Amino acid sequence: MNIHLRYGEQTGELRAGVSGIYRCGSPWLCPTCAPGKALERAERVQAAATATFLRGGKAALVVLTASHSLEMSLAEIKELVKASSSAARKGRAWVKAVKEFGILGVIVGQEVTFSLEHGWHYHQHLSVLVDGPDADAYRRAEQAGEWIAKAYSEKVRDKGGEVSDRYGWHVRVACNAVDASDYTAKGSMAWEVAGGHKDETKSAKSLTPWDIAVAASAGDKQMFAKWKEYEATMPGTRSCVVSAALAKKLGLTAEPQNDDEDSEQLYHETDDVVGRVDAPVWSRWMRHGLASTFLLRVEYGGETGFAGAVEQTEAESMEIERRWQEEKAKRERERQEQQTSCKADVLLRQAANDVRKHQHRAGMLRHIGDVVERIARDNPDQPRLNAGAVLTMVERPAPAAPADDDLAAILKMIEDMSARQMAA
Repeated sequence: MNIHLRYGEQTGELRAGVSGIYRCGSPWLCPTCAPGKALERAERVQAAATATFLRGGKAALVVLTASHSLEMSLAEIKELVKASSSAARKGRAWVKAVKEFGILGVIVGQEVTFSLEHGWHYHQHLSVLVDGPDADAYRRAEQAGEWIAKAYSEKVRDKGGEVSDRYGWHVRVACNAVDASDYTAKGSMAWEVAGGHKDETKSAKSLTPWDIAVAASAGDKQMFAKWKEYEATMPGTRSCVVSAALAKKLGLTAEPQNDDEDSEQLYHETDDVVGRVDAPVWSRWMRHGLASTFLLRVEYGGETGFAGAVEQTEAESMEIERRWQEEKAKRERERQEQQTSCKADVLLRQAANDVRKHQHRAGMLRHIGDVVERIARDNPDQPRLNAGAVLTMVERPAPAAPADDDLAAILKMIEDMSARQMAA
């Protein structure tokens, strides 16, 4: 990549930049391009909200979701929420509500997370812009938001879905334009992996798409499948669009709002070049959030400090990479230890079941050694069973131990899982 130092036309300040970069333009799948798209979305919402507040209006902030489960696909829950939300804002009732509450328009943002307990959680963040100026603007905005939420709930139920009147939707009035932008573009902010806008999910069990991608790249087969499902569903979904009609009402310039995957090649430029960085190195810096740090160092040190900026940034990148690899290895050890512990427990109960077949205690004691030897021979990768532990398990109430068929099935499942992971 060519690194340039140029004076800005507007500010006259010296700024570092790059050429030779290829951008895929994906707002949903690319950790490099998504932050820029997220910023564009937030700026669109803020411009519309600012224009609304300047005319004395307000913005109701509404979140819409629906009941979901592990069995529901992302496409299924997305279609239910999206179709119900759109249907709520159509027809005679909607025309009447627009007039009654002074609704200028609605901007819709999308957000997706995944819960290990409840599956895909697709929801919409709506900014309902209500006209002013009058003292009732706040009340009308709140009523408009509640009207949409209730109409949405009815549409969900009409389509056979479920929505909680307590948790299925939430309404509040924005404090200011920034509040409206942050709330509506909340899902976009979750894609900001390299800056300060990354959204923190409420639970450690709730994952953003990037969390899923990281786990998938580390070898988690379940998360790989979830990422492929997400990859097949979300691209092409438009978010935080300000319609031409709304822009006209607010006196804004109707500009192209492109959320499509538009690739762009920034060709190499040769003027004002202060140095070059290999593409794989630049990609690693982008992955670790160090590209902007490097450019700031170039701005500060100039051409004479370029080599030092590269060296310092590369050292930080390698340290982050080392820590990431250590954490990855740690997770793998924990997984293997958990799997080994699980299999050891199954083998212990299997041994106890074999020993229990001898009705008399003396026979049991004589048979324990044989059972321990046989299981050790059949499972050389497992720690050798302790005869005392087997006897303790034998003396527990018999119903606590699963049947032989169940134990065999569990062992087979563990072995199959291990084989698949080794193959991967």
